[in-house]
Amino acid sequence: MDANIIIGKPLVDIHHLYAEEDITLQTEERFLPRILVELNVFKSVNEVRKNRSDLFKELNNLDFIHLKIGKHHLWIVVGE
Repeated sequence: MDANIIIGKPLVDIHHLYAEEDITLQTEERFLPRILVELNVFKSVNEVRKNRSDLFKELNNLDFIHLKIGKHHLWIVVGE
């Protein structure tokens, strides 16, 4: 599964990055484990903490992140 996730308001217009139908999730949530649970990558926040403690973090800084978790490829744009 490939997922394109937009967090907050990116500095660049998202239509330059993705077509509207390519965006899987657009949210204001910045706690990565909650986003992963919402996308059904993990069953619970506690499962993220136990199995992938490196993913147990807040995404507060402007960034573009690629995560590979099993068969899932996540592309995350973090805005303001």
